[in-house]
Amino acid sequence: MLWGKTHSFHRFVDTQLRDLRERYGLSLWMLIRKTGDDWRLLRSNGSGYALTIGEHFRWPDTRGRTGSPAHTDAGVLLDAEAHSPPYPVNRPMKVGACLRLPLYGDGDRLLAVLCALDPEPQPHLAEHLLPSLKRQAFLLETALSWNLSLLNQQRVSDFLEDDGRDPDTGILDVTGWSRILEKERQRCRDYGLGATILRLHGTGLERCDRRQRLADSLAALVREQDMVAYLGHGQFAILLAETSIMQSLRMRARILDALAAKDLPVVCEPESLLLNSSVLQPEVLLHSAVH
Repeated sequence: MLWGKTHSFHRFVDTQLRDLRERYGLSLWMLIRKTGDDWRLLRSNGSGYALTIGEHFRWPDTRGRTGSPAHTDAGVLLDAEAHSPPYPVNRPMKVGACLRLPLYGDGDRLLAVLCALDPEPQPHLAEHLLPSLKRQAFLLETALSWNLSLLNQQRVSDFLEDDGRDPDTGILDVTGWSRILEKERQRCRDYGLGATILRLHGTGLERCDRRQRLADSLAALVREQDMVAYLGHGQFAILLAETSIMQSLRMRARILDALAAKDLPVVCEPESLLLNSSVLQPEVLLHSAVH
């Protein structure tokens, strides 16, 4: 390993999980990310379970910050016989022992869970291990919170540094848009996030002045971390970072109301950003925009 050459969240997490496995045993150590109601495997170290990064988990009910001695601090569990382990959706596993510790962000928001599983019971799991395990979990919690807090700054920097711009409107063109999409896909994979794309088109946008008005209006309506692009042929797209389809529908309604008030009617439909594909989205509009 070349110390001091590169620093990444993934390398830090992988090192921590490896050290935890070597120190405490158990076959598999995982960092499972929570976004909304979704639980997704972010990183893992170990063997005994055929899991893949990004796999979705079904999670047992967790308690509040107070509970029984075995469940102190909301979801902290030292269970030598694994009565209620997490497991991948539609794929139950043999679990004889389970350990889990929650990782919180600002406002006690649950960000992730440090989890360890073993197919066999582990009699050595005991309450006296909790203090040292909590210290390790705190290191992961701090690293995750810090990296998440920097993502919007990274998005803005990516936008400002990208030279793929439409000459008439000054917003991203198809080339810049494709690069921004790939960077956001990587962020989503790295941190267990999701994103949504709004695709927009309307009549009269062959006129440069009308396109400019729409581009300016969209740029003023979205958040700092969201990206607007002109794809050609009167077609626009907006990348809504860390946004679900339901959240994007609320944004869509606000955008349509604001544009209607400016006599800029458009058709606007959402689609989820595809994370395991390099396809240029939105597919429906881009077919005519780039051919």
